[in-house]
Amino acid sequence: MAKIAYEDPEDPDGRAEVNVDADQISESGKVHGVRLRLDDGRYLHIPSARVYWIEMREEEGKVDYSSP
Repeated sequence: MAKIAYEDPEDPDGRAEVNVDADQISESGKVHGVRLRLDDGRYLHIPSARVYWIEMREEEGKVDYSSP
């Protein structure tokens, strides 16, 4: 699991957090940032400038670039 904190103008605190499976985080094709696939199947695109942090275990954050 990964926890993402980001700026959310619609939230009273101006900040939101979401927990998702680390495998559901990818680079967004819509904005320069990240795309999260939520548990209900919807996607959340967050621009890099609005992401405060992404927290996950070290083994989840590793990417294998050896295969195309």
